[in-house]
Amino acid sequence: MSADVSVNPSAAPGEAIGGQGRSAGRAMRPEDDRDRGDRLTVAAGRNWSRGARRVLHGLARTLTAPIRAYLSLRRSMTVASVSVLLALFMTLNVIWGFPWNGMMGAAVGLLVVGFAINRIMCPRLKMSVSLPRSAVAGQPFSVNVRLTNARMLPALNLRVGWHREGVRDIVPRRSVTAWDASPPVSLDLLRSGDQMQWHGAMRFHDRGVHVLPDFQVASTFPFFLFHCRRGMAADTQIAITPAPARDDDDSTTRALLAAIGDWAQQLVAGAPVEYVGNREYEVGIPVRRWDFASWARLGRPIVREYQSPSIQAVTLIVDTSQRPIDDRSASRAQLKQRKLEAEALFERLMSVTATAIVEITSRRVQLNLCLTHETVGELPTRSLAQPTEDVERMLVRLAAATPVDPLVGEERLREAIQSIRSQPTLIFSMLDLGDQERAGLAGTLPGHVTYMRIRPPKRKGHDAQSGDADDR
Repeated sequence: MSADVSVNPSAAPGEAIGGQGRSAGRAMRPEDDRDRGDRLTVAAGRNWSRGARRVLHGLARTLTAPIRAYLSLRRSMTVASVSVLLALFMTLNVIWGFPWNGMMGAAVGLLVVGFAINRIMCPRLKMSVSLPRSAVAGQPFSVNVRLTNARMLPALNLRVGWHREGVRDIVPRRSVTAWDASPPVSLDLLRSGDQMQWHGAMRFHDRGVHVLPDFQVASTFPFFLFHCRRGMAADTQIAITPAPARDDDDSTTRALLAAIGDWAQQLVAGAPVEYVGNREYEVGIPVRRWDFASWARLGRPIVREYQSPSIQAVTLIVDTSQRPIDDRSASRAQLKQRKLEAEALFERLMSVTATAIVEITSRRVQLNLCLTHETVGELPTRSLAQPTEDVERMLVRLAAATPVDPLVGEERLREAIQSIRSQPTLIFSMLDLGDQERAGLAGTLPGHVTYMRIRPPKRKGHDAQSGDADDR
């Protein structure tokens, strides 16, 4: 016999622990009995509803068992099993009036034994995935999948990969995927405890934070009669960053990128420089001036380093504000077209921002990135003493960007401009300063803030306009 004693530190000095201690410290009241009865009633009701759900779930699985068995058998059949099934129909020998019992028994036995062995030998593997933290939309990235056979039985006639082969959904749209990957590979034998690695490439077409699809493992043992497929959840996410905008996309993009390049060039053009120290020369680094005295004293090439103290950091604010789609008096086709145009404009904003990040950071200027879909507490404010955020991390933040309401975006724009004080600032937005949503911001922008509107590409037949920047 044993007894467990527990001490509750939060109990009062004169109060015992447990139901008996509480009843001994004070007299029982009728309200206590009623409260206890209510709690018991609620608990009984929850237990009854939980039991009823289990019974209904079991009944539904029992009723749908034949359908699920048929679908499982249909999806696991191969060319070999279909051929054996056709041979089984031929053994009925309808023309002569009596079946061929020997061939019929062989066909039935082959199908039954093959299906049973296929299910018994179905592989159970452990998986680990290694991949980069981020990738560019539309560009492939390498993926390494390591599989370990965790069963005592060997895995035979394996086919592993991301694509689910041999299965076609009834609804065609379900077969359309937002990704593409290298084709599956075959493996004849994977012994118990052994490991195998799948090296390949994958590509996502759209920006965002995507969850990797299930990794498909299929076995066709024995005799390639049936497929035993298992989808292994990767439980891994990857940030797909926007594809950078290019000069050859359209005339509007070309003019916008030229304006961004001019703005970045003005930051460092004619900036005074000051001496900050010496360092040993390395192949590939730019050299302003050699330090011959230190070179002769130390016996190895030494260069002097200079930096521009006038520009400490710049801020790029991406206004993700977007008007809600007006669905009044619009047909389904028009509403779908408006949604596609809104999504295309937002992705254009992300692409231009990605290009601006690369352009500005290549000038050796510290860049602070602010996104209006993030809360005010997440808006970074850095000085020269703090390390700048790496480019990949900023692109990952772009991958998770979402549209916000214009009023929320204007409020966060004001707070961001006040927090950065006198730093050179560039704002990207899909709204014009003359719009109603930005009327209150138009006359209050400081002189160090440059406002650029991201416009949709010009259609054919319209003249391209080059004035996309508003300096305020």
